[in-house]
Amino acid sequence: MNDLSNNEIAKNEQHLLLEAIWNDESSALAQCGFNTQGINIYRRNLLANAQRALNISFPTVFELLDSDISESLVYQFLRLSPPNLGDWTQWGGNFSRFLSTTEVGADYPYLADCAALDWHMHCALHGIDQTLASSTLQLFSESEPEQLFIAFNQNVKVFKTAYPLTEIFQAHHHSNELKREAAMNDAKKALSRDSFEQIVMVYRPEFQPKVTTLSASEGKFMLALLAGKSLSQSLDTVKCDNEFSFEQWLFTAIERNLINIIKEK
Repeated sequence: MNDLSNNEIAKNEQHLLLEAIWNDESSALAQCGFNTQGINIYRRNLLANAQRALNISFPTVFELLDSDISESLVYQFLRLSPPNLGDWTQWGGNFSRFLSTTEVGADYPYLADCAALDWHMHCALHGIDQTLASSTLQLFSESEPEQLFIAFNQNVKVFKTAYPLTEIFQAHHHSNELKREAAMNDAKKALSRDSFEQIVMVYRPEFQPKVTTLSASEGKFMLALLAGKSLSQSLDTVKCDNEFSFEQWLFTAIERNLINIIKEK
């Protein structure tokens, strides 16, 4: 009971402190027991920490804006989504959605999706280690596809976008300069089109996350599996594509450490 009470007290004190940080009226600060000078120091430190955290978690966004994410933008995001987890590496999950509502997000409509990719890469980097439970592969020969379900490594993310996210990401992060230039050219060509769709996958084969583009069939198949569909139902989404091979997909999925476990209904 004492531990619970202490936790509640700490939460209340943190709530009062955050209210004081966002309130510029001296009377309100006095009621909370804080002075203006102390709050200003804390506010500057909080903004600096937030700026650093966003720079680390969203490197592509900062590269695209030439690190020109204004203090005002960071301040707005802090007010909308305060860091209440005590760990800056876990803060920023709403940044993509926030950017889509801002003026800079309207000027660069692909920015929010770039932030989403950055966040998935960041989460994959800090995600738990998972590998295939290889013993469950025998279910492919023992059970019918209608009864089988594939559970993916938690670091795997697949999503659709109307922008060339993979190319934009590689243009700013590929280790080879020529590859960066080629990716930038490809991104510019894609952005000049009237319509564009890409299915992006983030995965972590070992310790470092990677990003790749999936074909339309691979994307439909994986999105169906990720939505909880059976292997049979997921295969139905690509039955009209004669070039899709489940055996080849499975080989690549194992190689990329996409699968965690095969489950039977």
